Amino acid sequence: MAYVPAQPNVYQGKQIVINSDRVLFNAKNDSILLFADKSIGLNTQGSINIDNKGLFVVNSKKEIYLGLKQGSAPTEPALLGDKTDAYLQDMLNLIQDLVLFLAAEYKVTVPMVGVSAPGPNDIGSFIQKISYLKSEGRLNDIKSKKVKLV
Repeated sequence: MAYVPAQPNVYQGKQIVINSDRVLFNAKNDSILLFADKSIGLNTQGSINIDNKGLFVVNSKKEIYLGLKQGSAPTEPALLGDKTDAYLQDMLNLIQDLVLFLAAEYKVTVPMVGVSAPGPNDIGSFIQKISYLKSEGRLNDIKSKKVKLV
């Protein structure tokens, strides 16, 4: 994990402590800028809310962690939506081609009694399910409308 700053009651250098029931910073004409050499920490027993009417940009030269797993950094990578969409489309096309190939190459005869393999009537069912999976918007529905990754 990253650098963890010492608590205010433990820190041994110069520091400014503002202790009040409420603190308000308001920049009427420009910006509020926070700079630190090692870390900026936000901590609350409630929620942290960021509301804006423009872009919300998080940029880092290293990894960006969303959430912690039992106090350690997350290990699962995020997926890029458009690239995942293209990959899944390719997989669905391959499955469809495979089903059509098998239907054309192998003629199944249905035994009078006992267990049988899928017959020609089942191919349409496979194609219908694949078409449903590939239908417009199905893969787009799994993509976030707000979160974008690079």
